[in-house]
Amino acid sequence: MTRRPTFINLLLIKLPITAISSITHRVSGIVNFFIAIPTFILLFLTDYLLANDLNWSSEKFNLEVKLLISVSILSITYHIFSGLRHLLTDFSNYGHELSEAKFSASFAFILTLMVSFFLILEVW
Repeated sequence: MTRRPTFINLLLIKLPITAISSITHRVSGIVNFFIAIPTFILLFLTDYLLANDLNWSSEKFNLEVKLLISVSILSITYHIFSGLRHLLTDFSNYGHELSEAKFSASFAFILTLMVSFFLILEVW
């Protein structure tokens, strides 16, 4: 008896929130490395946003710069909270049960949205 290949549509698979949390934690690490670190180096270590009189240059602080800073803040905030969640799971007995893992993943998402919202308000 031969087994036929199975077609798996990845768009129809419903991932649990713990898997989504793990995947987004990895994606946020990549975003931090390729977007957040270069953004903050460009903007703050090179004095890109300063004018000649050492005040903020409003014409350089445009939509693209605000968007880069906002994405960086969101990525760094999520990576920190999700990393703390993983550390809590690794070094304690919490988070090994499915209900605890779901709660901590949801809590990390909610905490990220709340903190990022207030930080991004300062940018815009």
